[in-house]
Amino acid sequence: MTGSIPQHPIPHPELLRAVIESHRPDIGPYADFYRHIHQHPEISGKEIKTSELVASHLRGLGYTVHSGIGGYGVVGVLENGPGKVILMRAELDALPILEQTSVPYRSEHRMIDRYGNERPVMHACGHDMNMAALLMASSLLKAASQRWTGTLLVVFQPDEEETGGAQAMVDDGLYDLVPVPDLMLAQHVVSSDAGTVAIRSGPVLVAADSLRVRVIGGPCEGSANPQVCVDPIPLSMRIISGLQDAVTNEIGNEDATVACWGFHAGEPGNDYVAYADILLDIKTIEPDVRLRVLDIVKRSFLEECRSAGVPRDPEFNHTVRAPLTSNDDAIAGPLAQAFKGYFAESVVDMPFTRACEDFSILAAAHKVPYAYWNFGGTPRGMEKPVPSNHSPFFAPELHTTLKTGADAMALAALTFLAETP
Repeated sequence: MTGSIPQHPIPHPELLRAVIESHRPDIGPYADFYRHIHQHPEISGKEIKTSELVASHLRGLGYTVHSGIGGYGVVGVLENGPGKVILMRAELDALPILEQTSVPYRSEHRMIDRYGNERPVMHACGHDMNMAALLMASSLLKAASQRWTGTLLVVFQPDEEETGGAQAMVDDGLYDLVPVPDLMLAQHVVSSDAGTVAIRSGPVLVAADSLRVRVIGGPCEGSANPQVCVDPIPLSMRIISGLQDAVTNEIGNEDATVACWGFHAGEPGNDYVAYADILLDIKTIEPDVRLRVLDIVKRSFLEECRSAGVPRDPEFNHTVRAPLTSNDDAIAGPLAQAFKGYFAESVVDMPFTRACEDFSILAAAHKVPYAYWNFGGTPRGMEKPVPSNHSPFFAPELHTTLKTGADAMALAALTFLAETP
């Protein structure tokens, strides 16, 4: 553990405003970067050109750059005297979604994913905006280097959408290349009004577990007729349809959801089904509830399968897709004050959402405190319902959103690094 964050007087809002407004770079090149990345997205684990463009821009700003970490991860380092080490993160990857917006820079890109499938690709989550805002903030902070002291680690993480990139970067020696940070910062564009910022202490994003289950249908032991054993398809469908009710009935109204994300059974030409493979996505908030939900789901499969007379118990393969994202009050508290002083009435409530993230994995090994917040991207007055993240129609308003994201990230870093009079 890097140790607790020492008390740091929050610089006066007008001091921070003066630093940001006097050193904010021209938004034009970063808007161009956003349009280019939006039009040329790359899918998880294949962010080759995106990472090269990010690394080139950081070198141009004077950052020391490490590339190819955990796949295509990039880290820019700016050492600026004694002080805290702050890690700031954005994501590189896009989604396998066919874009249906009308923006002139919409993506028509297709590429082969890591599984060998050709897919349409779109920055439907907004990682292109997160990247552009972090680069713009990195430029601002470099220009304002006489007003703060410390070290910046600017991380561009691959493979966030499949929640593998953060762990891959750590496993590939991220903290052998750069110092362990004292605190970490991350933000995400969302579908609230452009120009708004939202932060809160405590849980902000759910924990997500993947559970793969194989229900065995046959052949039955000692039988010469496997086709008359157990059909795993209706059995599995019956179990799946009752899982959410089983969880709710046993643990009450706690925040816990179970969703079926994949179901495959049988092969063309076969006259009986030997097994069914199911992929479940389980989302929770409380660690003890998480363990109880996993137990309920496994128990439901075991009891129903045994009752149906399957030849073998179901097989389970459990992996953690993303841990709980929970903001440390020692970071989120001062940032809430700083954001309120800077953005005033544009600071809005941050709702707890069912989304998940692997950002906190960058903190886990060294117990680094962190804060994660949202900034809005929807044009004000847009007719409801508005497209949200992961929609094929998601298209943030560009200039206000980019300026807000860059200002928020620079402000967050300066809150802990800026020299006070």
